[in-house]
Amino acid sequence: MSDALVVIVTHGSRRGTFVDDMSSLSDYVSERLGIKAVLAHNEFTSPDWRDVLSSSLSSGARRIVFALAFLGRGNHVAKDIMGSLGVEKFESWEDASFEGNWFKAYFTRPLADSNLVKIAMMLRIWRAFDDGHRKYVENPTDIEDNSMDVAKEIVASRVTLDSDGLDLVARLVYASGNPDLVGKIEITNDLWKVARETLPSGIIVLADVGMVAAGLRWRNVELHINDPDVVEKAKATALTRAQLGMRKGLSLGPRVPVVGNAPTALVEVMRAVRRGEEVPFVIASPPGFTNAVEVKEELISSKVPAVVVRGSYGGSNLAVAAFNEIVRKVMG
Repeated sequence: MSDALVVIVTHGSRRGTFVDDMSSLSDYVSERLGIKAVLAHNEFTSPDWRDVLSSSLSSGARRIVFALAFLGRGNHVAKDIMGSLGVEKFESWEDASFEGNWFKAYFTRPLADSNLVKIAMMLRIWRAFDDGHRKYVENPTDIEDNSMDVAKEIVASRVTLDSDGLDLVARLVYASGNPDLVGKIEITNDLWKVARETLPSGIIVLADVGMVAAGLRWRNVELHINDPDVVEKAKATALTRAQLGMRKGLSLGPRVPVVGNAPTALVEVMRAVRRGEEVPFVIASPPGFTNAVEVKEELISSKVPAVVVRGSYGGSNLAVAAFNEIVRKVMG
């Protein structure tokens, strides 16, 4: 783009501080776009945009963007600059003439109609009314404790649970930020008894996706979605890797499935249960509108101990929060 140039045109001012305020614009544009940009002015301040244009045309520039650092479409824009070049349109390459030289000119719109400018103005006004005295809780332990206290109050006001159940449901409300989740959480079939029997043995936990595996606070976590045989079979069968990874993991022996993302993985868990494979307990919070609702209800109806986020609600963060809270309660 050796024939291209950006001329950033300001009104200009007799005050030196004006140039100080505007001087970084051309450097910023040049660095970001990789095109030479020059700061120039309409009056009072050097360099004058006319001198810059004359010199640039003499040096071979034939495509010039005039970046208007003006707020509105006043006379300086319409007459002094665009009018003197015979250009009327914004944001369009137009034929222009200056001192007998023809070139292509492109004029950016003035800034007042930019949402970014409006936001910048609004934020600067907002600072006038900001007293700066808001108090935020910043200690991580205090944040967690305070949040759990609020969540427990919400849960206790809506349902009656024992201490373990209250803590678990509150943890999920805290993790989701959604008080309406209270009525969507099922803790079934001796979950706490089974968890206290199995977790101290160091049982393997089987995650459906990487986000779940990454969040689990447990030393023995398996994830099979990236195993070469799982990847190849997924390509060949059009089944999800989460489902096939869950199938593989459950075939290797007793596992605790934690399903936070893929309803198909929970479908595979239920198939393993029907085959008689040993599944001590299940964490199930896959969201979705296909399979999710039905397979979670099947899990609730089964004899498998579980924590289930019912309906289309769910997410990996909820599965992780549920399992980690069980570990905290059981393992101390």
